[in-house]
Amino acid sequence: MVLRDELNRFLADLYQYQNFDDYCENGLQVEGKEKIKNIVFGVSFNRPFLEKALEQEPDAIIVHHGIFQQGVFKLTGVLKQRVKMLLDHDISLFGIHLPMDGHLELGHNALLLKSIDAEGIEPFELGAWGENAKGHTLDRILEIFHKELHPEGFAGENNGDESSIFSLSKKHGFLILENGPEVPKKIAVITGGSSGYYEKAVEKGMDTFFGGDIKEKIPAISYETRTNFVNLGHYYSEKPGVLALKKLIAEKFVVQTDYIEIPNPV
Repeated sequence: MVLRDELNRFLADLYQYQNFDDYCENGLQVEGKEKIKNIVFGVSFNRPFLEKALEQEPDAIIVHHGIFQQGVFKLTGVLKQRVKMLLDHDISLFGIHLPMDGHLELGHNALLLKSIDAEGIEPFELGAWGENAKGHTLDRILEIFHKELHPEGFAGENNGDESSIFSLSKKHGFLILENGPEVPKKIAVITGGSSGYYEKAVEKGMDTFFGGDIKEKIPAISYETRTNFVNLGHYYSEKPGVLALKKLIAEKFVVQTDYIEIPNPV
C-alpha cells in the first residue's frame, strides 16, 4: 500500500516536472482515495481504457496522455464523462507527459535506444540520440522495436508502392523511408508527434530518425538528405516509459500493478 500523496511526491521527485514547459499539469490530476493498493497503467486516458481499467478495481491510474489542460480547466463533453467515471469510483488519475519523454533512465526514447545497446546516449530535444555501437542493420533495429512495442500477434507485414520515388514501406508494423545507410551510425529517437524535429536531427549529423508521426514533407526530406526516417506510431512509441514506471513502482511499493493495452493505429 502507498498513500496517494506519497506516490505523488515520489513521481514529482523522479520526473522533475519543473524542468519541463508542458501543456498539462503533470502528476496528480484527479484526486481519489487516500490509500492506494492497486494501480493500473496505460498510455492514454480515454473511455475504452477506463472501461477496461475499472474491471481491475484500481485505486489509481497512471498514464502518459492524461488531461491536457492547465490550471482551472473546462469540464464538459467526453472529458466530463471520463472524470465522472473516476470520481464515481474514487480513483486517482496521474498523468506524466513530457517528463516521461525526456527521462534518460525511464523515458520512452532512452529505453528504445538501450534496447539496441546504443552507446553515448544523450538528450536531444524531447528525446535522445545515441550511436549504433553494435552495428545493427536498420531491419534488425526495426525487429527489436517491434518486439519491444507491439503486442503478440501484431501484424508486421511488408508492403510499399514501388512506383513512388519516395518508397514509403511498412516493415514490422512501422512506416519507414529507407534512404539512408543500411547500418545506421547515429540514431535519434523522439517519440510521439515529433516529425518536426527530423530536419534538426539531420543537421546534427543523425542518419536515422525514429519518431511517432509523419508529415507530408518528410518523404522528400528523407530522399534528399539520404537519411532513414521511421514512424513508430504515436501510441506504440510511447509505451516503454509507462511499462518502465510500472516495473519501478512494483519494486518500490507493495501494490498490485497492471498494464492495459488499448491498441491505437495512430
